[in-house]
Amino acid sequence: MNSRLQNQLTMVGACVTVANSSDHKPVWFGNDPADFETDLAQLATDYGTITAKAAQADAATGGGTDAKSAAETALEDAAYVLARALAVHFKKTGDLDRRGKVDVSKSEIVKLRTQELVNKTTAIRDIATVAVSEPNADKRGVTAARVAALTAAITAFSSVMNLPRGEIVNRGALLREVETDIAALLDAVNDLDDLALQFDGTDDGKLFIEAWKRARIIVDSGGGHSAPAAAPAPAPNP
Repeated sequence: MNSRLQNQLTMVGACVTVANSSDHKPVWFGNDPADFETDLAQLATDYGTITAKAAQADAATGGGTDAKSAAETALEDAAYVLARALAVHFKKTGDLDRRGKVDVSKSEIVKLRTQELVNKTTAIRDIATVAVSEPNADKRGVTAARVAALTAAITAFSSVMNLPRGEIVNRGALLREVETDIAALLDAVNDLDDLALQFDGTDDGKLFIEAWKRARIIVDSGGGHSAPAAAPAPAPNP
């Protein structure tokens, strides 16, 4: 996947993470405009699905690769990153019980096969689903975006894990799908921009709006009505 698409996908993930952080979720959760909550949930789901598809495309070599192998690699990578983030979080909170359940190495995950891999990564995902709303979890990498990405990777692998080894997926076709899907993601974020503006009735709401805008300008999304990058501060008088 080229850098432009990767940057756009990164921006969407940043928006999902910012909105679901413990600092900002109380602003919109259960409040009007209610469509923000609904549309953000859909955005997180779609982001996870597209992230898994992009990983599958990147894992493909040449004109095509085994679908199961690509999906397996994407699942292993997503699970490992989230598991290590959870391990850090639980170590800092003193939760040794949950830390023991996620404190796995990359080689331990890679050794798992088929249903064992699905079971273990699902357990990691379920633990993360609870932990994501805990204080400071997002600062340690336990984010809604990563949970969504792992969920999508589990789904993608589950759908192909019993395919014969001869079944292949075309890298070019996947990348074209990813590009189309990311364009739809950007449209969805643009709509959320307009809804986010309506949370300006409180100080916390204003802080959320500014944080959302900063997430939107992490990278140039290549279009839409993203907030422009902040102008540089004027030089001091001599």
